[in-house]
Amino acid sequence: MKILEQTIFFYKRELKKEDLTEKERSKYLLALESIKKIIKEKERSGEKEKHKKIIPYDQKKAVFQNSKRGY
Repeated sequence: MKILEQTIFFYKRELKKEDLTEKERSKYLLALESIKKIIKEKERSGEKEKHKKIIPYDQKKAVFQNSKRGY
């Protein structure tokens, strides 16, 4: 996350330069939008992981269909 934020800062600083061509400017703007989307997705996935419960699996207590049938 920190690296992405540093990249955003760099791109914003580059966009302030007046000697950029229109093509370079559009590439920086597109990259900024992409990075912002990535950050939002990471924040959203982080929230989902916080609410996720981990249920431990115990093989000794597990009951399988085949064992019920006597195979």
